[in-house]
Amino acid sequence: MSRTQLSIALAAVAVLTVTPVLLYRGAPSQTSSRTLIIVTPHSEQIRQEFADGFIRWHQKTYGEKVGVVWNTPGGATDIRRMLVAQYESALRTNTQIGGDADIVFGGGSYEFELMSRPISVGSGESRRETTILQPCDWMTPEKLDKIYGPNEIDGHPLYDKELHWFGVALSTFGILSNTQEFKEHGIEIPSLWADLADPRLFENVALANPAQSGSMATAFETILQRLGWRQGWQIMRRAAANTNQIVAAGSTIPTTVGNGESWTGIVIDFYGRYQAQSLISSATQSGIASIDRLEFQTPKGQTVVDADPVAILRGAPNAELAQRFLEFCLSLDAQMLWQLPHGNGEMCGYSRPENYSLRRMPILRGAYECCQKCFVDQINPFDDQTAVVKDPNFRDFVSPIFVPMAITNTDLLRQAWQRIFTHPAYPPDGKIVSAEDVSDPTLKSWIEAFDAMPTIPGPGGVLFDLNDQKCLSTVRNGWIKEGFAQSGLWDDREQPSTKMRRELNAFFEAQYRKIIEAARTATTVNRM
Repeated sequence: MSRTQLSIALAAVAVLTVTPVLLYRGAPSQTSSRTLIIVTPHSEQIRQEFADGFIRWHQKTYGEKVGVVWNTPGGATDIRRMLVAQYESALRTNTQIGGDADIVFGGGSYEFELMSRPISVGSGESRRETTILQPCDWMTPEKLDKIYGPNEIDGHPLYDKELHWFGVALSTFGILSNTQEFKEHGIEIPSLWADLADPRLFENVALANPAQSGSMATAFETILQRLGWRQGWQIMRRAAANTNQIVAAGSTIPTTVGNGESWTGIVIDFYGRYQAQSLISSATQSGIASIDRLEFQTPKGQTVVDADPVAILRGAPNAELAQRFLEFCLSLDAQMLWQLPHGNGEMCGYSRPENYSLRRMPILRGAYECCQKCFVDQINPFDDQTAVVKDPNFRDFVSPIFVPMAITNTDLLRQAWQRIFTHPAYPPDGKIVSAEDVSDPTLKSWIEAFDAMPTIPGPGGVLFDLNDQKCLSTVRNGWIKEGFAQSGLWDDREQPSTKMRRELNAFFEAQYRKIIEAARTATTVNRM
């Protein structure tokens, strides 16, 4: 490990272990000093309702007052990286594993799958290995079947078969739009992913960086899985070119769309529903006529349902309390917190969330069977499943391609896109236009350059075209998983991901500059 990498790792450990964002809820009583420590990317509303709910449930079930401490160091991807750095540091220094927190709660199944994999340091006899998540061997097949039923939705698992993590809610992804802006400009509200590529939305779309936001990475992977490698990247590149901001956390997008800073953006379902409800509630409390300013749409047949898990951290200082929190999350008492309207007292025989209607989908089928009639959102994700055959390589390419394509070169991307859609021969219908859809040779060449994908070198002078989905597995194993380490394709002092990112950045920059310069030349000629 280089000095720079070590510094970054140590900084990540420091952020996780001493971060000042420690939110206390329900401090323990004088007769008990037990406090559960939870690392989470969840919103303050979820943290409050689940802390209060767990404290009530634990008092009722075990007769003991306990406390909850929330540690919120960042998004799901940031949390995973920090935990990896912390556990690797413990392995490297041969010190106790874990001990700083009990639970990691929320962030999508992909991040939890990564945290389930072994991490190691050293080699040979000095090699040391561990996992971040502690398998829960006490969760028997009989118990899991009683809780979940079949372990599947949309072809995705509800819990880890190796018992590292357990889904507690379901999430899907969609498009949140400011209805006032679309009405004012006479544009239909986006209902499909491709609608975000409409040039009329130029400088009015909000996205999050998939390298920082696990939810956005999953949303982008979903677009690729549902619509295919080529069309998926066409949509994401044009949507990025239409942005006026690409933020770090997906949780900020509902606010920017709600206040009209952006007209539309990709969000997790409950972010969109909660923000829409929040604006209506605020207007009502202020005595203002309620206006349905926001509309959330799930692209029909173009999204997937994903489990949002909870897991016990290896080395949890309060292992018994952590097990009880997992038990609580999988009870109907907790499941009702996701969908019952907030207020005092009970509804359908269960305690309601006191202050916030969370608007999330419970993961237990039993919750819908007994109480769906009481839910805020009359949606049952188990009713309309459409499994997708996943390409396991797609996810690993989302950030390595999107960052140089759309974030490092954001300004050039927008300039090139504007040159393309303002060309006189560009079709005005708002649909995605490929090079083969136009006859004008100049516009055709610009679109070809805009949609081009780079080639990646392999051993022996072989070149892999990233337009070709068939080569992804080889490139992934060779470059991302470092299978080409002995092939001389990168300097031993440099990480292959760094070189790959640099080469992709240079490629996309050159493509966008080619379009911008060609348009400038054409404008000059026309003026002569």
